[in-house]
Amino acid sequence: MTAAIRKRIIEQIERWTEEQLDFLIDLCSQNSYTFYKAGTDRLTALVLEKLEDALPVHEEVKQESVGDHHILRNDVPGSPVYLLGHLDTVFPPDHPFQSCHIKNEWLYGPGTADMKGGLAVLVYALKALQKAGVLASLPVVLILGADEENGSATSRNLYETERDRARICLVGECAGPAGEIVVSRNGKMGGRVDCTGRGRHVGTGSHEKASAILEIAHKVIAFESLNASLPGVSLNVGTIEGGLGPSTVPGRAGFLFDLRWQDQAHYPILLEQIHKIVSRRENAHCESVLTILNFRPAMPKGKKTGDLMDRLRRIGKGLGQEIKMEHRRGTSDGNYFGATGVPTLDGFGPVGESDHTPEERILISSLKDRTLLLALFLLDLAGGKG
Repeated sequence: MTAAIRKRIIEQIERWTEEQLDFLIDLCSQNSYTFYKAGTDRLTALVLEKLEDALPVHEEVKQESVGDHHILRNDVPGSPVYLLGHLDTVFPPDHPFQSCHIKNEWLYGPGTADMKGGLAVLVYALKALQKAGVLASLPVVLILGADEENGSATSRNLYETERDRARICLVGECAGPAGEIVVSRNGKMGGRVDCTGRGRHVGTGSHEKASAILEIAHKVIAFESLNASLPGVSLNVGTIEGGLGPSTVPGRAGFLFDLRWQDQAHYPILLEQIHKIVSRRENAHCESVLTILNFRPAMPKGKKTGDLMDRLRRIGKGLGQEIKMEHRRGTSDGNYFGATGVPTLDGFGPVGESDHTPEERILISSLKDRTLLLALFLLDLAGGKG
């Protein structure tokens, strides 16, 4: 019976090859920038329409400034396999990169790799399993988040609530360059430092001044000095704002930063150092405040990850795919699951390159390959039942 079901799933996914590619192009043609709520919600409608009733229990988590989050289940008893995908991209509606084109073996387009290609894999793997009757015996939950690119600021609580129910977690972010599966990820904290000084015209008073820009300049240098202060630690100050003009002593200034670490035990050490830098005053009349905007804990390679990888490698070998492991410095929503010991594998999306740039693309052939890999892995987790 298992061999017959497997054959049926493979044949169905192969029949859908062109349809799946067209679906991905439709997804990429719909702008879903994180803070373009209307566009992200329209994208969700495309995904839900294609899924039909594969996962009939649907919970919608309404949002105001970003797209709504969605949880879909099939209401089968048992501890579920969680599938994660995010709907948003980094390209605003006025960005020139808005459409797809095919060049050689690659599909170029906004979100092809991060992660609308992964959404297409998740959708068509589930459709194939439903058609083969597998979803009647495998409890599955699909979470579609709408603000992953913003650090999951509004969806974090959702993941932290759902993860306690999970058997395992599989994530549709793009694969490594050779089709690697991600088994561990760095942790991440995004934040802002705001400084208040004393604004005035440069022509009044003495040369002594309480410049908010000068104050944060010291802090930027101190923040950047945290790079490589511990193994696997990186920090980047990416945006600086402040001041009214060259003839005004700036009374306010601030900057945004991104902090990443590999060992979760390093996070409290780094946070303490950051608090010290922020509280230290180079000028007694300046005051700075730290705001943490988003946070994902590090995702270590879990104890059961090796067993899962052995099963996945066996599935891949049967498809002619060699599956290797990868640690990725970037983060995903899978971090919330893997950090607490839920066996988590990431990177089930197609092979992608240059995400977050106008050269973002996926290897077209890998779209079908990863769909087959995920579908047959879920069949294996179901015990081959259909």
